[in-house]
Amino acid sequence: MIGVSRQLGSAIGKLPSDIKNYQGDIVDSKFLNTILSEHLPERIVFVAGPANVQQSFVDPAGDFRNHLLPLIEVLDAARKMQKPPGILLVSSAAIYGNPTSIPISESAAISPISPYGYHKLQQDILLDEFASIYGLQTCKARVFSTYGAGLRHLAIYEITRRTLAGDFKNFGTGRETRDYLHVSDVSAALECIARSSEFHGEVINIASGQEQSIEKVAQLIYAALDKDEMPVFDGTDLSGSPLRWCADVDLLSKLGFKPKVSIEVGIKETVDWIKSNA
Repeated sequence: MIGVSRQLGSAIGKLPSDIKNYQGDIVDSKFLNTILSEHLPERIVFVAGPANVQQSFVDPAGDFRNHLLPLIEVLDAARKMQKPPGILLVSSAAIYGNPTSIPISESAAISPISPYGYHKLQQDILLDEFASIYGLQTCKARVFSTYGAGLRHLAIYEITRRTLAGDFKNFGTGRETRDYLHVSDVSAALECIARSSEFHGEVINIASGQEQSIEKVAQLIYAALDKDEMPVFDGTDLSGSPLRWCADVDLLSKLGFKPKVSIEVGIKETVDWIKSNA
């Protein structure tokens, strides 16, 4: 099984000693083919792509390129192999946009509200193309909200940084909700899917199945920082951000996955890491 990131050397960071790290760009077909021919993987977990919704509004063309070019290179290389591997596309719940009902099932309507969400959807379509025309085995994992040590520029990271600087103002209303899953659980869920799913083009949500308000998340962050203040929200409309997210995780549960890290424990660990690394 190979996990594919755009810049393998810089994006993955420190790896266990039994995993080989390559320096290069997977858009370089020669570099990519070298890796695939050496390892002949049974599964490829594709995690390459931008992760900044707001930046996708600023540079939609760049967001498009960085989502689609790495994927088509990997799909094209995989379909040419003597025994093509199954492709697990790590996608996003941004594809759903603002859901019409909660919890959000994999069959829910697709309605992106950001360039980022549309480009995730275009990745889905590209995966379907290679499955339909070339017979690739595929699976799509739609990840909801991830947090944990090492992850920057997301809500928990930004709220913690502002709080450490003495700024208790936050964007939005605080009533927005997300379905958070600790990064270690996201990793375990992806491994579970890669090993247990049938790869017949299925879609599987990755989340906890629990809805958390941003106000509650901020309060947990303040508690972890021993702050007595209450979070203040400015009421702004956050472009590209859904109002509510809570996933139906029945399919993931049937594969045998169960989250291990509670939101309280995970936020405390994450805040401790941010305090040491921000």
